[in-house]
Amino acid sequence: MSNKEEQPSSATSSTSKRLFFALWPDDDVIQNIKQSVIKHFLNCHGKTLKKNNWHITLAYFGAADASTQICLEKQAEKIKSQPFELNLSKCGFWPRPKVAWLAPEEIPEALKQLTHELQHIIQPCGFKSEIREYQPHITLVRKAIHQVAVSEVAPINWQVTRFCLVESKTYSEGAQYKVLRSWDL
Repeated sequence: MSNKEEQPSSATSSTSKRLFFALWPDDDVIQNIKQSVIKHFLNCHGKTLKKNNWHITLAYFGAADASTQICLEKQAEKIKSQPFELNLSKCGFWPRPKVAWLAPEEIPEALKQLTHELQHIIQPCGFKSEIREYQPHITLVRKAIHQVAVSEVAPINWQVTRFCLVESKTYSEGAQYKVLRSWDL
């Protein structure tokens, strides 16, 4: 074992960051997931994500240099959205990416509008919208082998009041996310 601090993989250079916009849960939501939900994901036999990496992605940008990051931040300042409530209760598993997740049973209209507006407004920065339908979720287990033990849990209420710009760094032990900036709704 080395005494040196581990450096990010070559996928992230000093001049480029991997960026995405996300909803970041507050401490109450994290504690509720940790206390009442995560136990249902233990049978997945994968890698449970650390609680400080739990989030809902709004728009994944990917590699961005400093000027692109400035563009993303300026565009995000233009978002005019209202706070909204999410009720996280739906559990699922996607076999192809081997991901087990927690999601809202219903997607609030305010979340649909925020996602659409954000993805549209950052296009001048080089953002390319995904073709597939937006499916908001919190990834709880990666490299999952089995389905989640339940398909539904008691709803966890999340009062969403902000969105964030996040940097993703990849290390040998997995990705680590850092909130760079946030905006109130």
